[in-house]
Amino acid sequence: MSPWRALLASFGARRASPREVRAEAFFLGSRHKGEIREGAEKELLAPDLSPDRAALLRAVIRMTQGPASRGTRP
Repeated sequence: MSPWRALLASFGARRASPREVRAEAFFLGSRHKGEIREGAEKELLAPDLSPDRAALLRAVIRMTQGPASRGTRP
């Protein structure tokens, strides 16, 4: 484990891999009738959400943002 990952793990934070994010987006799309971002936002509101799951859902939300919201020029 890299020192950076060890530090994040000590705080309970975890970074989701791109493969995990794509898989979760696929499952969110099927659970929420194609509404990936909206589904992730709804699931983030769950009271018993684990920190790992919350990090994964936030990564899905970041992935589904449009190019304009990422600061790129058209």
